[in-house]
Amino acid sequence: MKKLMVVALMAALVVSSVFANGDSESASGSKWASKVDVYVPAKAGGGTDVMARAMANKISKDTDRTLTILNNTDGSGVVAMETVRNAKPDGKTLMQFHTTMLIKTATGLYNKSATEDFTVIGVAVNPGPGATILVAGANAPFNTVEEMVAYSKQKQLLMGVETGGSMHLITGMFAMETGADVKYVEAGTDTEKLTTLVGGNIDACFVNINQAKQYVEAGKAKAIALVSSTSEPLRSTVLPDVPTFVEQGYDVTFTLFSFIVGPKGMDSALVDEIYNAYAAAADSDEVNKILTPAGMNLKFFPRQEGIDLLAKQQETLTTVVDKLGLKIK
Repeated sequence: MKKLMVVALMAALVVSSVFANGDSESASGSKWASKVDVYVPAKAGGGTDVMARAMANKISKDTDRTLTILNNTDGSGVVAMETVRNAKPDGKTLMQFHTTMLIKTATGLYNKSATEDFTVIGVAVNPGPGATILVAGANAPFNTVEEMVAYSKQKQLLMGVETGGSMHLITGMFAMETGADVKYVEAGTDTEKLTTLVGGNIDACFVNINQAKQYVEAGKAKAIALVSSTSEPLRSTVLPDVPTFVEQGYDVTFTLFSFIVGPKGMDSALVDEIYNAYAAAADSDEVNKILTPAGMNLKFFPRQEGIDLLAKQQETLTTVVDKLGLKIK
């Protein structure tokens, strides 16, 4: 009898230990670990980091588990991507990133695919008008896209880009759509591009509207057009007087998808649980109170729809990269 009691006690302790470490389904039916590392291939304090932390904090609060944000930009984000890809598919290691990952795949900087080499848990989009704006020097001899394109026929436009970044691709899409004669000038990040623009070393550049706002309002730069996230010509509340490309008759749009991924082979019930947690957090007043002022709200698509949209954007970006000759050989 004593032997049976000891065996039963040991079994109970093992089960208790497994549940406590989050390695198995809990009594509540949860398959998700109690402690989760969320890799963000972006610097702390930036927009991507703010979004990731806002949602991680909300999920931690609502589900009584700990989501820790780990910022890692080593290897242009590839180290974080590979860390997550090679982790166990148990939900303890995730990554939150955006379309930039697809660009890295398209250019060959990263030889893996979000939709093929990871488990795509959820894909979200900012339901707003878009956050990218085309700005020119304060004394530029043009005020509209049409005037800018006409000017480029007389004198080639020097446009600042960060080689291989999303703004580089948008600049290429602008050139292909409008027929503008463009020379791409390496100018670094948005902040660096704006400094170069004000210094008169480039004619124009595409940057995040939140960073451009102070330059436009101070008269140091001239806003030409907003890049819509869809074909709907919705204007931004950040600079509401700036017309979109669509309004001006040009199909220059760009959708920045944000997404949560984990290692390939994750359990479907676990994926559903994580997806539901993130979708609920993104839709909460608590999170939107943080994201709305910066125009960074997120809305998650149904899972399969999001995966399909991500795959389609990967194809589009690969085509643009090929046309621009940005593929790393």
